[in-house]
Amino acid sequence: MTRNQFRQQAGFTLIELMITVAIVAILASIAYPSYKESIAKGKRAQAKTVLSQAQQWLERNYSENYRYDQTAAAVAINNTAGGLFAAQFGVAPFPSEGTAAYTITIDTSASSAGNQYTLTATRTGAMNNDRCGDFTVTNTGRKAVVNHSGFGTGGVADLEASRKCWG
Repeated sequence: MTRNQFRQQAGFTLIELMITVAIVAILASIAYPSYKESIAKGKRAQAKTVLSQAQQWLERNYSENYRYDQTAAAVAINNTAGGLFAAQFGVAPFPSEGTAAYTITIDTSASSAGNQYTLTATRTGAMNNDRCGDFTVTNTGRKAVVNHSGFGTGGVADLEASRKCWG
């Protein structure tokens, strides 16, 4: 083999390989945060869906019993393990759909007549550091985001977080 024939079979140079690795690293650094945000959006959507289902369930209970905090058989609707609410709506996504990203709780203590509630989806597991924070919804339909980060503090930041995270 002559020297020119040997050069044609040489393959990639180290510089070409390093440029390729650098390009792949740059593309990955752009794509990975977008991927993580997309996954978080899906988890948030699941939590909002469970909150909506819980609201509908509570409204059906209220139309039958005129109370949010107990059933016709005077069974308390609360967060206790094995309780009606916890068994149906305790986590999001539902256990059959994957690892819990939110814990769903109900608070009926604001009213002794049982005619008020606040549902809260609290971040857990992989969502612990999600910038959107925890979701709340009341019996009047008021939706809010609490314990958020990345939007600043105060009233305007709370509105911005609610708009971006609930929207």
